[in-house]
Amino acid sequence: MSGRLIITPYNIELEVGQPVELMSEIATGFNLAPCTQLAILRQQTSKLTLDQAFWSFTPSWMKQLDQAPYIIRSEKLSTSPMFQESWQKKRCLLPVTGYYVWVQMTRRKQAFAVRREHNRPFFLAGIWTRYPVTSTRHYDTFGLISAPSDPWLGKLTPRVPVSIQPADINTWLHPSTPENQLEPLLLPDAVALECYPVSDRVNDPQNQTSQVASPIAERRRPY
Repeated sequence: MSGRLIITPYNIELEVGQPVELMSEIATGFNLAPCTQLAILRQQTSKLTLDQAFWSFTPSWMKQLDQAPYIIRSEKLSTSPMFQESWQKKRCLLPVTGYYVWVQMTRRKQAFAVRREHNRPFFLAGIWTRYPVTSTRHYDTFGLISAPSDPWLGKLTPRVPVSIQPADINTWLHPSTPENQLEPLLLPDAVALECYPVSDRVNDPQNQTSQVASPIAERRRPY
């Protein structure tokens, strides 16, 4: 399951197809790791907003912050008390242009970038929560949701981040959407993706140049 992301500049309103209030700059990079401030899409009252949150789901009661999960299994959303409230009322999306998975080869692990054709943005599903620092200060945190891979990506990794289609954005983000309408959105293969191997530069999260995401062999497509 991915722990690194690619986020390159994008026009959020063009991708969403509706107005978005920009509360924060878009954080970009070619090798973004957990515990990073990123820009998430949420529904706040009657409008969509893009604002900062910390990639590490941290409930208000958590004491050992280094144990906060950054990836959340879809199977636990409705059954774990840790996630139930956010699953029901605080869903978000993270616009990305790719993520990485590591595949065990005979003698080593090989990193693959998973992206859309032409490296277009797509939306990863998440849930968010609020962590109080003091009685007057807080910061928002989020975790991405994973699900079992579809048969094609299953050749690389058993689990992948859940992708949400642009047509389903309002359904996913609206706090009153019933659970029986959300569950089908957690199924794999919502977005057509391709993959390609990258160099070992990706193993060091300090490497943020575009070379990290450059293919070292041909792209593989499911069609």
